Amino acid sequence: MTDSTTSSQPDDSKGEGTDTGTTTTPTTPSTPTTPTDPTTPATPTQTATIADVQRYMQNNPGNVRKHATMIIAIADYSTPAPEKFFGDDGLPCQLPDGYKQLGYVTTKGMVEKRSVKTDDTTMLQDLEPVRSDLSSSTRQLDVTFGEANAYTEALRAGLPVAAWPESKDSKTWSYTEHGLSQLPLYRIYLIAQDGVGADAVYRVEFAYKATITGFGDRTLDRADTEDLGFTFDVLTDERTGKQYDKASSVKTAA
Repeated sequence: MTDSTTSSQPDDSKGEGTDTGTTTTPTTPSTPTTPTDPTTPATPTQTATIADVQRYMQNNPGNVRKHATMIIAIADYSTPAPEKFFGDDGLPCQLPDGYKQLGYVTTKGMVEKRSVKTDDTTMLQDLEPVRSDLSSSTRQLDVTFGEANAYTEALRAGLPVAAWPESKDSKTWSYTEHGLSQLPLYRIYLIAQDGVGADAVYRVEFAYKATITGFGDRTLDRADTEDLGFTFDVLTDERTGKQYDKASSVKTAA
C-alpha cells in the first residue's frame, strides 16, 4: 500500500544559488545644505584730508620769473641755427656769427601769443558738439624796440640782415622803401637772465623761422621816443621740423 503522506518543510533553497544580475546600492542620506553666509562688506578706505591748506600748498617764489635783462637778436633764415644754447658750465652760449642784437626793448618786453582754432561738429540730438577738430594753430611774437638804430630801421624797411650796415650804432644810414610782395624770413634768438650771481636763472628762446606780419605805429614828436614795433609770425622750419625752442639753465658748480 502506497504511503501518500508528503512531508512539509520550508523551501530554504528558494532563490538560493540564483543570480538575478541586479546589485542594490544602499541609499546615502542627503547631506543638509549649509546656507551661504552673505559677503562681508569691504572696509571702506579712509580718504586723506587736508587739515592745513597753507602748509599743504606747493608754492615756490623761486619759480616766479621776470626777464628784465634781455637780448634779442635776429639773423637771416639762411643762417645756421645754433646746435646748442648752453655751455657745459650751464651759461648761455654767445651768439653765433650772423646774429645781430637789436638793442633796447621797451618795458612791454616781448609778448608771445598763441592761438588755436577748432571746427566743431554738431548733431540734431545734442546741443553740445559731438567732436571738435583742430583746424589751425598760430604763434606770434610782439616786440617794440626802443632804439631807432641802423638795425631796427633796416628791419622796418624790410631788408634782409645781410643788407644791414656793419654797426648797429652807425649814425649814417639810408634806406629806400619800395613796394613789397613778401618780407624776408628770419631767425629770432632771445637770451634773458633773471637774478644775479649764483642766483641767476638763464632763459633762451629761439624761433627757427619767422616773418614780419605787422608793424607798430612810429611816432615822431617832442615827448615820445621813436619806438619801432614788430609782430612776427613764427613758422615751422621745414628743414628740421622745428618751430620754437625754450630752455632754462643755471650756472653749474665749478
